[in-house]
Amino acid sequence: MTRTPQDTFRSDQTLAAARDAAADPSLVPVAITPANGEQCTWCDCPDGPNSPHNQRGYRCPGCQATAKNVVSTFTGPDIRYDFPACERHTTDIVASVAQVVGGAR
Repeated sequence: MTRTPQDTFRSDQTLAAARDAAADPSLVPVAITPANGEQCTWCDCPDGPNSPHNQRGYRCPGCQATAKNVVSTFTGPDIRYDFPACERHTTDIVASVAQVVGGAR
């Protein structure tokens, strides 16, 4: 899926607003914008001691779906992290960011 010029305009505006909000150190803004054909970055591997991620040399294939959104979070006005996400994992990524931020603040 390729973004339209309208998608690009809206994404730019959304990201700019989130970047500006990130100037306040008490905030960690999250922006959700349309993806541009990336693969989802989330992982469906189980957590815990039996996770395959605990095995030496394990390479997670991640979710194989095409991303519908990009979840961007800002930890300062010039520091942005992008997480392409399929429709199924968008909420998981937002919840994970919220959990990390909630535990760090």
